[in-house]
Amino acid sequence: MKTSSGARRVGLYLRISDDREGAGLGVKRQEDDCRLLAASLGWHVTEIYDDNDMSASNRRKKRKGYHRMLADMQNGRIDAVIAWHPDRLYRQPRELEDLMDLLDSPDLDVELRTVRAGTIDLSTPDGRMMARIQVAVAKREVEHRAARIKSKIKELVQAGKIHNSGHRPFGYERIFEGEGPRRKILGEVLNEIEAAYIRDWAQRALEGESLYSLVTDANTRGIKTSTGGAWSYQGMRALLSSGRIAGLKEHKRQVVGKAVWPSIIDEEDHQALRALLSDRAEQAKANGAQRTSTALKYPLSGLVRCTCTEDGIRMRTAPSSNRKGPVYRCPPKGDGGCGGRTIRIEDLERLMEKLVFAKLEEVEPLDVADPDDPRPALEAKVAKWERRVKELKEELLDGDRPAREVREAIDTLNSRIVQAQREVAQYSVKDRVLDIDAEELRIAWEDYFPARKQGVYRSLIRKIRIHPATPPKNIFNPDRVEVIWR
Repeated sequence: MKTSSGARRVGLYLRISDDREGAGLGVKRQEDDCRLLAASLGWHVTEIYDDNDMSASNRRKKRKGYHRMLADMQNGRIDAVIAWHPDRLYRQPRELEDLMDLLDSPDLDVELRTVRAGTIDLSTPDGRMMARIQVAVAKREVEHRAARIKSKIKELVQAGKIHNSGHRPFGYERIFEGEGPRRKILGEVLNEIEAAYIRDWAQRALEGESLYSLVTDANTRGIKTSTGGAWSYQGMRALLSSGRIAGLKEHKRQVVGKAVWPSIIDEEDHQALRALLSDRAEQAKANGAQRTSTALKYPLSGLVRCTCTEDGIRMRTAPSSNRKGPVYRCPPKGDGGCGGRTIRIEDLERLMEKLVFAKLEEVEPLDVADPDDPRPALEAKVAKWERRVKELKEELLDGDRPAREVREAIDTLNSRIVQAQREVAQYSVKDRVLDIDAEELRIAWEDYFPARKQGVYRSLIRKIRIHPATPPKNIFNPDRVEVIWR
């Protein structure tokens, strides 16, 4: 297993957990020391196994260099290993046991050396005992360090500060101290271009536009995420529902207070978005909705109902038999509809545009608070219920009442809070659309793509009921159309 001169073929294993400089200087220093030791032993360096910026105590991330080294031991490519210190090789008792099992193989004659601790003899009981003691001490240090990190993160969370983790958040630029991927973050400032996108998406979502539409628009325009990738539904939802863009610090998906970075949207819009997007997600889950496409062709789709049933059955888009354009058609009798009633999409859209503009022109801005606005009362209830939930959690800790009874009360109150927040969000969407100047909307309307028009319609309209046609049936009769406004 040695070279023709009798020298062992050695692999150098190099690892540093935290390369804050980002230049690999830590492993370069280890390599220099390991090469000096190999030269003093007369060994020939055959391979370098480099796990730069990789923790040995993180079992979720596979150390590629380490596992390649083990494979080369087994296939006879190397018969010696030099590391700077034993804790470069292993910091978990399980890893040490696996390494000892491998070296127990009668087919292997691999010698382990370290710069700082000398020979690692895993072939004798005393050598194994010392190795086990060393790795137990190392694991204790790792656990103490993890506890300190968690404590530091908690401190940063409570202070609303930034901690060094994760990718650059979309909408912000980071100010760093030092170089490399682990450099210290000193602060964050707005990326004005990305912040403008966020404000636009938030505004459109609050007007009722779907996230699928926003994702399609962003990807069509070539807008990339902060990591350079395409937008997904999950990514857009996480962005718009996050407290970060409202200048709030979150921990484990809960807002814990003000943050040190600037806000992009205000807190009121954040609360409305959070409740609105949560409501949409739960509705889609409850309905078993499966979206195979993010495209939307007709903005009134989903609102148009045939009056052949008491509740009104949803009419579907279909091609016209007389080539005058697509129509909304009632489903066939086998699907619960009448199968015969239709209305031309172009005629209905033209009428609905006029009705919506007229509706907005009727609304005059209020100089004082709207007495019918349900939000103040709902928000007061939410505050009251949240205080009660806090009290119940303290009772749960005290143990004076049965835990099951207290948890059921907490669950009930949380359900009420969620429902109230949804109602506030829905009213906020309608209120926002009613604040739009009718003339400005009329000018911008032609540039709105279907999904954005649908958002406006859905914020103002519950359903559009289509009554039977009357003679002459080849002429559009607007009296057939009954609008149920919100």
